[in-house]
Formats: sequence, structure tokens, C-alpha cells
Amino acid sequence: MPSLGLAPSEDALANLKRSMDDASPAKEETVVTGWKDKLLQFYIDREALAFGNFTLASGKTSDFYIDSRTVTTHPQGLRLIAQAFAQIIENQDLLPPDANLITPGGVSGIPIGTALALELDIPFVIDRGAQKAHGLGKRFEGKFSTNNRCLVVDDLVTAGGTILKTVQALRDEGYTVSDALVVVDREEGGREELAKLGVKLHALVTKADLRRALERYGENA
Repeated sequence: MPSLGLAPSEDALANLKRSMDDASPAKEETVVTGWKDKLLQFYIDREALAFGNFTLASGKTSDFYIDSRTVTTHPQGLRLIAQAFAQIIENQDLLPPDANLITPGGVSGIPIGTALALELDIPFVIDRGAQKAHGLGKRFEGKFSTNNRCLVVDDLVTAGGTILKTVQALRDEGYTVSDALVVVDREEGGREELAKLGVKLHALVTKADLRRALERYGENA
């Protein structure tokens, strides 16, 4: 992985911006370019990206690793993500008044749910992933509103398993889910699996975006 001891030059940043603009997906799936550039650069600055041989949580192997926790445990990273999410939510009306903000209860999902709840000044609900065997026996922690519409947010989607389970659990309890919002789409089938359930995935960046960012930085470092 390239050394991050020196800040990239203005030319390097300009080249990175041009490459991202040229390769951006459809407008409705991205944030305003300035936020996207800042987020990509933040992943590089936090040394959250690496080439090599890695085993993913799914058991699959990959030559590219995204260490999202180095971003979602930093206040500036969380602030960027929350502000970008808020912009997409507003532009596409993903969270009407009194709708429910839901996050899977993973290590990375909860900080994002917290940051977004603070940004929007609304409560959120955490999916534990399974019903508790003690106390009140809850699966979902927090209080749902009277609106049955929900938006699921998480840090990353690979094959879609975690979000799919949350969506199904919500629907089993009578709630409506039509959209999910993540920071990174690893482009390994999650978008398609969610679409089969009628859930549209919105991602701030893709694995391809992050690969190009790291490759471009390496060329200009």
C-alpha cells in the first residue's frame, strides 16, 4: 500500500477528481461530486484500502480490502457519511416524516445509524439480528413510530445477507421497506439480491470507485 506520509499534490487530487467524474454511476445513485471526492480521499488518508490477498467475512477471497471501521470510528468520517446520507435522503424522499430509520446491529452499522440520527435529529432503531432470550425478548431495540415505512442504513453491502435479514424481519412485523442506503457497495451481488425483494440500494461509493481512487493515488504519490 502506498505510503501516506506526504499529502497528495494538487495535480494528483485534480486527476483523482476527473477520474471519479468520468466513472461515476447514474446521478441518482451518487452524492454531489464534492462529497464523493472528500469521502474517497478520506478512505485513502485513513489507510482504509489495500491490495493483497484477503479472506472476507463471507468466506470469499479478494485482492482488495476495504477497512471501513477506520473510517466509521473517526468523527470526520462519520460526519461526511451522515451529511452525504442526509442529502440523498432529502433529494430522493427516502425518509418521509415519522418514518423509521433502521440499522443492523453490527460493529459498523451502529455508529452510522447514530451519526445519521444526530444529523437528522430523529431517533433510530437497531436490529439485534435475533430475538433476545431474556428481558422483554426484543429483536429491535428502540421505538418505532406509527408510520410503517422504514429505511435501512449500513456501512457496506457485499452479497446483501445482513440487510436482507433485517428487511425480512421488518416485513414479518408489518413494516414496509423499499430502500436501503449504504456507504460502500462491494458490487458482489448485494444490489441484485435486494432488488429481488423490491428493495432499491443506494450507495455513496462502490468498490470500483475506491479501487480507482487508490490506484490513482499510487500513480501520483
